[in-house]
Amino acid sequence: MRLSYAVPYSVRQGPIALAAFSTIFAAASYKPAHAVPAFAGQTGYPCQQCHIGALGPQLTPFGRNFKIHGYTIRGGDGIASKIPFALWAQFGFEHDAKNLPAGDLASNGGGLPHEYGNNDNGGLDAVSMFLAGGLNEHVGAFIQVTWDNTAKQLFEDNTDIRVIDTVNYFGKDAVVGLSFNNAPGISDPYNSNYIWGYPFIGPFLSLGPNASPILGGGITQGNSYGVNAYTWWDDRVYIDLGVYESQAPGMLKLLGEAYGPGSATGAEPYVSATYQWTWGNNNIHLGATNFYARYNPTSPASSNGADGSFGHNTYDDIVVDNGYQYMGDDDVNIFTLDGWIDWEKQDLKGSSNILSPYLSSSQPHNNLQEFHETATYYYKQTYGATVAFDTIWGKKNQLEYNTGSDDGNGSIKGSPDSTYFVFEGDWVPFGKEESLWRPFVNLKLGLQYYAYLKFNGRTTNYDGFGRNASDNNTLFLFAWFVF
Repeated sequence: MRLSYAVPYSVRQGPIALAAFSTIFAAASYKPAHAVPAFAGQTGYPCQQCHIGALGPQLTPFGRNFKIHGYTIRGGDGIASKIPFALWAQFGFEHDAKNLPAGDLASNGGGLPHEYGNNDNGGLDAVSMFLAGGLNEHVGAFIQVTWDNTAKQLFEDNTDIRVIDTVNYFGKDAVVGLSFNNAPGISDPYNSNYIWGYPFIGPFLSLGPNASPILGGGITQGNSYGVNAYTWWDDRVYIDLGVYESQAPGMLKLLGEAYGPGSATGAEPYVSATYQWTWGNNNIHLGATNFYARYNPTSPASSNGADGSFGHNTYDDIVVDNGYQYMGDDDVNIFTLDGWIDWEKQDLKGSSNILSPYLSSSQPHNNLQEFHETATYYYKQTYGATVAFDTIWGKKNQLEYNTGSDDGNGSIKGSPDSTYFVFEGDWVPFGKEESLWRPFVNLKLGLQYYAYLKFNGRTTNYDGFGRNASDNNTLFLFAWFVF
């Protein structure tokens, strides 16, 4: 889903060893996809063994173990077990409750490509290629390259290269490992964070809220690279300690990424801990994450990055996440809950200095919060229904949130507040033990509806150009093919 058309950012030159390593492997996107035939062939299991709804990225307990073990678990045989490559293609058709604003259309100088009209747009959304699987019992990878057909751009997508071992401490078995990846949160095995959380696919053209915490909205994804040391102890405790940096401008250009929130002024620490309870067909997890990032600001009028001489911007996020899964007997009835709440403290001295050419914030001290919860039900891993609720709120900031244009992304109140529901129904005919062409083909057909109660601070005339929150309600029909 298109959150907004942001001004490109620039980042400073920095260490690029990991980014180069990722590039050698072929590299990684925007929205996650995590169910590929390469994994099914390697393990010998159908897609439903690892994924809720038999097509990812929502993981079952076995799927989480597979990821934590570095994608190295084997069990398949034949040619399927030796093919580490996969493809997927996403097609969509979307209808907006009201035509997209004139300021969005290419004919008026807006950001949408010329082939898209002001409503009822459809066609190919994206194509991804994957290199996925275990190199040996200690090294594995999930690497994705995506062609975004809306932006007409080949992007580095989700990259997660792992080195693992198994040990015993405090009398219990444990997995210890390193994850080399390109965004905070990619290393997490749960679906209750921004990278792997719902929605897993969405409309590429319709408008979305203009505010998101630093961990959300793809802001750090692709702009960052990092390494995480993690452990999974006694199938109960998951601890993840990471450090991130912004990629260098040359590497971002090579990998096709838009510039992120600016250039990091130093290492960005990431700390996450989760506890999981399991009994019968049930499991619950509760986790907490802290991410601290310090950036040089960027110009609101160009892609030139600042050198920090006018101050830095810092973002301190504390996230509490939760999840519950009932797997049912023989996967007949499956029910899941996943969600998070994020408290973000912002110190935007670099963007609020009135002497700076990078002025883009009305005040230095800001806050932004987001609450998200998703409930999903699947019958026989084939017929699914999902409802999600999301609300964002925070301090008003005219320079940050009021674009002053008729592109539908602004807020006349300078407010980040938005509230909406997402409803989805799915049909996944393949991906099961008895499925035709297993494990080489999978398919999900779905229908989504986005319903906005508040958008960028108001329910009516939120942008000052007469657009209402409900005007952005969107019906999205999609087909997701995996080969």
